[in-house]
Amino acid sequence: MKTKWIKKSLFLLCLGFAAAAIAQSNTPSVLDLVQNVDDPELAELIRVAREHQAKLRQLTLEETLELTHKVTLSYTQIKLFNQQIEEVSRKIEARTGPVEMRYSLLLAKTELEAKRMIEVSNLRKVMGITPRHPFDKKPVKVLNTWLHLDVLDQGVHMLDSLKPFEEYWGLWRLKSSGLLSGREALDFVRERLQNKTNLPIRIDLHHIAATRSSAEDLHTKIISLIREANFQMEAEVSLEPITWDVGSGESTFFIREGTISTFYKGTGNTKRPDGGSKPIGTGAVEPNDLDQHILWRLTHPGNIPLKYRVEHDETSTRLARQTADRISAVVKDLGIGELVEVERILVESVPKTAFLGRWQTTTRGDFQTIDIQPTGECIFVKSRESASTKGGTSMPGRWFLTPEKIFMDIKDYQDKRNVYLGHLDKQGNLVVTQGVIYRQGSFHSGGGPKRRMVFKKVY
Repeated sequence: MKTKWIKKSLFLLCLGFAAAAIAQSNTPSVLDLVQNVDDPELAELIRVAREHQAKLRQLTLEETLELTHKVTLSYTQIKLFNQQIEEVSRKIEARTGPVEMRYSLLLAKTELEAKRMIEVSNLRKVMGITPRHPFDKKPVKVLNTWLHLDVLDQGVHMLDSLKPFEEYWGLWRLKSSGLLSGREALDFVRERLQNKTNLPIRIDLHHIAATRSSAEDLHTKIISLIREANFQMEAEVSLEPITWDVGSGESTFFIREGTISTFYKGTGNTKRPDGGSKPIGTGAVEPNDLDQHILWRLTHPGNIPLKYRVEHDETSTRLARQTADRISAVVKDLGIGELVEVERILVESVPKTAFLGRWQTTTRGDFQTIDIQPTGECIFVKSRESASTKGGTSMPGRWFLTPEKIFMDIKDYQDKRNVYLGHLDKQGNLVVTQGVIYRQGSFHSGGGPKRRMVFKKVY
């Protein structure tokens, strides 16, 4: 009995020593292993996985646990593959043993690398991560440089985006570096790559069908240039065919009684090239803002070659000459003189009173009446034929005059692209054409009987 008591005491004593030894060792307890992730790499993977999946949907507790489980399993498997690949690589480099053994080791390494790649792919899917790759698309917010190369028959018009960068073209602010040869364009890009603060960089090569071959050749050379600099992970280079309607090749400044006006695509306001807070848009041009209107047209891809028309009445001849001279000076400063033509055209002015009053349609169309008021406002009344709005609905708009025509657009209309240009025919009727303004600032009706409406003045 005494012997049993002694044995029991010794067992308890040893157990106590063992517990104390475990407590003093560096080995974490099972509970610690479950509750904490000591591996920094695994901890970061779990954090990133949760963040990415949370962007897609709200994770439940069960889904969070399952996500953590899958990430941990994949991570452990990949680490094991890494260790096995390193061990096999060491044996291969040792160059010992028969040739058959070396062949088997190479085969084993290839198989392990394939399994690791599959597991990495599985982990990406679990985490919701799309991997980066050379020349992949860069979010605008991460760019430090964004170049637009407008590839023309005459060369390359180099345009440099000014910050803050915007995805929407109407908010772009671009600085022209002139018309360059293909070699000069490559040198321009090479110079940008010499300073790492210019990275990440995006380069868009804009082209029409006729210049596609030149754009593709330049694209290939730029890709090679970036590869040589080893910046392919920090660069995006894209061919951008010009598929939008840029216009007729002409942009007009209208000058009537000493006031300059012009057209812009859409009825909204456009970002000034100088970055000022005051926007520019369709309508009157303030004298101090003339350069901004000139520059905007010249610094957007696809807009040149371009002819500037200065259309004016007789009383505005001097201002028209000054405007044309200013356009020529800006064009010369940009170094694109061979791409831009300036033309002054004297037209007979139609009196303002000839347009004022209430007009009633004599043809089929969207409107039954237009009331053009002296205040610069006009009221459109929809006809029964209108498919978009109930007949009889009144819609406010605005108007301004060019030397011989009237421009009108409807405020807060659901179709913000359409505007209206009117002129008086020989019988004194108001002929109104529905159309849109393209990027160069030219008006286009698109044809069709509903685009052209004739109105007779009723008072």
